[in-house]
Amino acid sequence: MAVALAAALAGCSSGTGPDPNGFPVQPYLTVMSDSKALRIDIRSSPQPPTRGNIDLEFTVTNVAEGKAQDGLEVQVDPWMPAHDHGAIQPTVKPEGNGKYLITEVDLFMAGHWELRTTFSGAVNDHATPAFDIN
Repeated sequence: MAVALAAALAGCSSGTGPDPNGFPVQPYLTVMSDSKALRIDIRSSPQPPTRGNIDLEFTVTNVAEGKAQDGLEVQVDPWMPAHDHGAIQPTVKPEGNGKYLITEVDLFMAGHWELRTTFSGAVNDHATPAFDIN
């Protein structure tokens, strides 16, 4: 019975559920870096992002090589341009295979947020993913 249940559940998988780290399979947002050298797929928990503390996962791909870009130092600065202020800088941890876990992202106010992101190392670049929080 357990085998039949497992097979039935596997057959119902749509591929849009969470990945092994708990983030949705589908990105919430995809952006290119300023130089267009990097593509950044952004997933959030919760998704879509909500007011309060959230976690993010950036999957970074080197466009020219078509491969995951590991070995970068990533700095993310949450910023509200309308109010000209930011939030406490979150923690970034490389996870391998082009994935970077960003925790303690404090989106403490409703409004338009930018994630002013700097990549350094094998590639030096910037990106500014942005979204609105209700």
